[in-house]
Amino acid sequence: MTLHKRWQFSGLSTLLGLTLLTACGATFFTIEIARDTTTVVEGGTLLEALVGDVGLSDFIAMDFTSSQEMANQGVEPGDINEVRLTLFQIEVTAPGDGDLSFIQSLDLFVEAPGLPRVRVAWQDDFPEGVMVVDFNYDDVDLTEYVVSEALTLTTDFNGTRPSEDHELTVRFALDVAVTFQGAWNAATGN
Repeated sequence: MTLHKRWQFSGLSTLLGLTLLTACGATFFTIEIARDTTTVVEGGTLLEALVGDVGLSDFIAMDFTSSQEMANQGVEPGDINEVRLTLFQIEVTAPGDGDLSFIQSLDLFVEAPGLPRVRVAWQDDFPEGVMVVDFNYDDVDLTEYVVSEALTLTTDFNGTRPSEDHELTVRFALDVAVTFQGAWNAATGN
C-alpha cells in the first residue's frame, strides 16, 4: 500500500471515528460556569426562624446558554452533552468570629419552566466554629434546566437567625460538557 493510500484510509478512519463519536454524543471538552453572590442574614433571637433564600435571589432566572463562558467558546444549547453541579459552598465573610451553626440543614433545588423541581445538593452538618461549608451533590444531569429559558435555584432549610448579622458568600459552579459540534464551533470560530 502506498503512503498516499494509507493516508486516505487513515483519514477515512478518522472521519468515521469522529462521526461515530458525534452520533453517540461524545464529550470533547468541558466549560466551567461559576457564580457567587454575597448576602446578609440579619441577626435575631435564637427562637426566631430563619426565612429567605440564603442569598440565592441573584441566581434567580439565570440563562446559562447566553453566558459569556458559552459565547466565548461558540457553544449553543444543542452542543451541550451534559451539565453537572461541581461546587456549592457557603462561607461566612463577616463577622470574623461568625460561623454557619445557625443553619441545621439546607437543600438546594433547581427549577425551570415545564420541568420538575429537583434537589441537586444538600448539607446537614454545619458545625460550630466552621466558616466554610461545602455541600454534597446528587447525581443529576442539569442539561434540560440549563438549556431552558431560565434556570432557578431555590433552597429548603431549617435553622434560626444568628445572634448578629452574618455576611455570607454563596458560590456554585457547573461543568458543561460539550459535544463534537460544540468543539468544532470553538475550534473554527463558528
